[in-house]
Amino acid sequence: MKILIYEDNKYSNLYPLSLLRGVYDIRIGANTIKERIENITEKKIEIQLHCRKVLNNHLHEVHKNKVNEFDKDDCLMLNGRVIFSKNSLKYLISGKEKNTYYVYKNCIVAAYVSKDKSARVREIIGGSDDLSVSDDLFSKLQLDKKVLKDNFEAYIINYPWDILKYIIHGGLNEDFNYISVKDGKFLKLKSNDNFINHKKIFISKSVKMNSNTVLDATDGSIVISDNVKIEPFCYIKGPVFIGRNTLIKSGTKIYGPAVIGEYSKVTGEIAESVFHSYVNKQHDGFIGHSYICPFVNLGADTVTSDLKNNYSGIKIKVNGQEVDTGMQFLGSILGDHTKTSINTMLNTGTVTGIFANIFGGGFPDKSIGSFAWYDSAKNPVKYNFEKAIATAKIVMERRGVILSKNYEELVKNCY
Repeated sequence: MKILIYEDNKYSNLYPLSLLRGVYDIRIGANTIKERIENITEKKIEIQLHCRKVLNNHLHEVHKNKVNEFDKDDCLMLNGRVIFSKNSLKYLISGKEKNTYYVYKNCIVAAYVSKDKSARVREIIGGSDDLSVSDDLFSKLQLDKKVLKDNFEAYIINYPWDILKYIIHGGLNEDFNYISVKDGKFLKLKSNDNFINHKKIFISKSVKMNSNTVLDATDGSIVISDNVKIEPFCYIKGPVFIGRNTLIKSGTKIYGPAVIGEYSKVTGEIAESVFHSYVNKQHDGFIGHSYICPFVNLGADTVTSDLKNNYSGIKIKVNGQEVDTGMQFLGSILGDHTKTSINTMLNTGTVTGIFANIFGGGFPDKSIGSFAWYDSAKNPVKYNFEKAIATAKIVMERRGVILSKNYEELVKNCY
């Protein structure tokens, strides 16, 4: 048996997070969804990936897994926007009901397909415009339907803010179960004024941290990965995950649940947010209840509002439709390569696409499209593609990442 993690046709509801990556490559805590499945299975089961057509070449380049190949083998298909627990994944892997698709909370989360139907799977998916998987695939395969009970352990990501809900309501602490915290890799700490609830603090031996930093794991674990540098006079309150090769500058205050992905540089105040990776926030300013994608640069004193003055619920437009987030606190969702100027003020529930540039006084619009050159004093204009790519190459090379031809073609398609 093999596992196939697939993209269903709801991927656009996850824009901008899914514009330049598969839904399973979205960071949902200490891991991406794909990494979580790999960690739970201990890589003992071959994992293959399915993606929409536009991502095919880029994901072939990024992942060692097979992409958009359908081997003639029994296959457990897993919806790439579903976070499974170890127990739930173990149940699905057991394959008690072959040729069955599983429905949880009105969402098809998985299917167990026998090898004799593999050619039919390839035929049906190949016939769709964008190669995404629609619900009718499973009826066309003539699979049995099984409705899972409410105690099935899974969390469905329908919109970007669902990830913030997940980490805030215990998901980050639970996610720590699926990363390696072996004693040999981490320092042995003693309880003192700097390490509060030290048994829940895991600091890699390669971390460089000044003694004038307080780590408080009272409300959740703190995990600090390899080669992180923490300058003096920082306060970190768990649960918090800090990815490898990240710089935490002097004066940083991080209030968990929060995730700072690898190769980021941060300071100022960060609360209940996810920084995917390669995020640049090297100056003061408050970021709260926000999701920040890779290669975003936040200018000095950029701040996010995450609570409306009347304390009402927050609504966001998704694909032209206004959606109630069900959240009272929600900051900003910023797509890859977005940049803000100094003193930028982002309103509650602001969403930008990729490669947006935001500058000027006052509050910008709450919905800013991809490649918008947005001066709040003027009408936005479209960012020149060649200039956008030239800047991206400089930004990425500064972090040791080469902008490949496939990545450029993916960005161009979005443009």
